[in-house]
Amino acid sequence: METFNTANKSLIKDMNTSTILQIVRTKGPISRAEISKITGLNPATVSSNTAGLMELGLVRETGIGVSSGGRKPLLLELNPEAYYVVGVDMGTTDVAVGITDLEGHIRCKSTLPFGGASEPEEIMGIIGQAIRNVLDASEIAAERILGIGMGIHGLVDPDRGISLFAPAFQWKNVEVAQLFSEQFGLPVSIDNDARAMALGEKWFGKAQSVSNFFFLNIGTGIGSGIYLNGELLKGAHFGAGEIGHIRIASHQEKPCFCGKTDCLSTAASGPALEDIARTAVHRGMAPLLAQLSNGEPDVITGELIHQAALQGDEFSIGLLDQAGRHIGGALSLVINLLNPEMVLIGGGVANGGDFIFQGIREEVANRSMQHNIEHIYIGPAGLGDDCGIIGAATLILRSVFSNPNQYNT
Repeated sequence: METFNTANKSLIKDMNTSTILQIVRTKGPISRAEISKITGLNPATVSSNTAGLMELGLVRETGIGVSSGGRKPLLLELNPEAYYVVGVDMGTTDVAVGITDLEGHIRCKSTLPFGGASEPEEIMGIIGQAIRNVLDASEIAAERILGIGMGIHGLVDPDRGISLFAPAFQWKNVEVAQLFSEQFGLPVSIDNDARAMALGEKWFGKAQSVSNFFFLNIGTGIGSGIYLNGELLKGAHFGAGEIGHIRIASHQEKPCFCGKTDCLSTAASGPALEDIARTAVHRGMAPLLAQLSNGEPDVITGELIHQAALQGDEFSIGLLDQAGRHIGGALSLVINLLNPEMVLIGGGVANGGDFIFQGIREEVANRSMQHNIEHIYIGPAGLGDDCGIIGAATLILRSVFSNPNQYNT
């Protein structure tokens, strides 16, 4: 019985410490008295726990608050540079790695291309090199790095740290977390890249104040992260959010790397738009794109398509609009099913601006229940091109803030 009581007390202390740390993170600078009022914890418990957090270096005193009758209180705030986290954003063509502080600010980053590599050993080797690059460049002491968070392309089991299926590389059941934990001697947490991005937006981006939102990542593939009632949805077998593999009514039988045809990804992802544009240039249907690419269709990128659209190129404007309408049609299904407060769109294709978003919004308006779109926000994600790195880092930060005492060594 005594062992049970001791374990109970330890659990309660950990929960109290986590609650207080989260309040300091989201509401600081804040006084101990305000923390006590918000949490319902007695002042002695708050003082004890904040003393522990200050000893860990996670919290620091800063300035003096307004008196409510007695002595002016000292205010507490998060110490963002006490520790750092590595965030790994693994795409299908390259990997971006950064080191963030406790508030998600990136200190340095490195991007390396996969260069046609596809075997797990090759890809993991390139990712490992990118991690070493940022660790060396940051010059941060090893004991101040808390772990490595990784957003991984494809289906991921975050509980076991396994990449279940990476469609772009056609690999299955790769033990990613164990590999990097052994290599760097750090805790490693992995999840699907779009889910990690959604987590980053919830902690540090535009979704901080909402409990129900949909994050759509449109890059070399199309995926999503779903927040329902404040919880990140994974699905029964970690397959939630695969909106890129909703079949669209194109009737062109375009093959998708998932094994099906006419998926949304085959019509609206970055590579899909590039392929359509290159074909159009070959056929003489896009003269401005041909000019901008110096007659070399293979160099056409999404950025070049956007540039041509900005210069009034009708083909490029139509291509981006069509992609937006495909995306908007798929989003209308999501909106009718889930009734989110917010739809955030990230990834390279989202940089197409109004050329993309106008079609998205019009299709959503045409196909969704009016009730479900009366108060919805649809627009770019808040973290921009760094969303993947920050989201991946947040996988570790979430663990730190849920149990800071685990780092009391």
